[in-house]
Amino acid sequence: MVHKKLSLNINGIKRKLSKLAFLLSILAEDFSIIPKDDPKQALRLRRFFISLGIYILNFPLFYLGYQAGIMSLEVLYWNWIIVLVANVVLYIVFRTGFNRRMRDPSLTSVQICTASLVVMYAIFFIPEARGILFSVYILILLFGIFRLDTRQFLYMSAFILLTYGMDIFLLQVLRPQHINLNVEIFQLGALAVVLISVSFIGGNISSLRRELSSSRERLRSSMKTIQDMAIHDDLTGFYNRRHLMELIETENSRSVRTGADFSLVMMDIDKFKNINDTHGHQAGDNVLITFSAIIHSILRKTDFCGRYGGEEFLIVLTETDIREAKVFAERIRSCVEDSFFPDLGHDSRVTVSIGLAEHRKKEDIEKTISRADEALYRAKNGGRNRVECSE
Repeated sequence: MVHKKLSLNINGIKRKLSKLAFLLSILAEDFSIIPKDDPKQALRLRRFFISLGIYILNFPLFYLGYQAGIMSLEVLYWNWIIVLVANVVLYIVFRTGFNRRMRDPSLTSVQICTASLVVMYAIFFIPEARGILFSVYILILLFGIFRLDTRQFLYMSAFILLTYGMDIFLLQVLRPQHINLNVEIFQLGALAVVLISVSFIGGNISSLRRELSSSRERLRSSMKTIQDMAIHDDLTGFYNRRHLMELIETENSRSVRTGADFSLVMMDIDKFKNINDTHGHQAGDNVLITFSAIIHSILRKTDFCGRYGGEEFLIVLTETDIREAKVFAERIRSCVEDSFFPDLGHDSRVTVSIGLAEHRKKEDIEKTISRADEALYRAKNGGRNRVECSE
């Protein structure tokens, strides 16, 4: 009985280990050092690796300090361990996405404070090298150019000065033989002047970066607006004729490549000239706007429509044969007929005539459009408010 229970426990443990191994294999397969699906997070991690690279560059410097006899091997090891642990923790915070919950997802201030504490440790144990380490303080503060404004720079400067002041205090209490208090106070004042100056310079550079980024976004938005205006009809929001023809050629190429069907729907609002003459051009424009809204509500996401002429519209129905196109066209005709057009009054009715043509293999696209146009004129001549298919 005991052996049976033990066997069951072992089997259960094996299953759990197998499941864990499977999950880890999935994580390993999908894992990347820098995420590929989040550009902002990728940028934050690249900046983190810049700071990590600076740490690594300082490793040989500390080793030289050990070789020169100004620091012990124990201090050297602990310095490397502190740096390693701090950066591993920061990387985990970034890679797990926990940083997104914080006010500054870039953790710029956190990284500056961490680096300042590392320098504080080094100054305490190798006070002879603090003159060299002053320059490291400036380098740490300049990291804030990526994110901080002038006020935040000054906060970070105050933190650095606080850590250096704590070093002076601790050295005065624990190792007074290593410092001259008057000289240290003078150096603290000089460091304050340098850090405050760097704060204002860095704040201005950071401000210029933000303004440049904002200008770039406005330019990108303006370019998108210009591009939209270049390919769309202002009144209806549909594609203009030039861009429509480009899209039809693209669809034709896709049809040749895949063998998929597509059909053209040529539409014309019946007696539109009479609407303009009777109710005015503004009312005519409003009729076009309402008509366009009806078409927009019916179109599938894969279809596209363009204003082919004054009151003529051309729809491309992708992966649609003539039979399916006729069902679609009848739906448009019925919806337009049943819709209310406020500018024309309750007694007026707007109708549309429609001509259909299914694109034939190896047929010139202009020929397909011509056949749809001929079908449209048959609908017009046959009494309007009807759908005709190309033969």
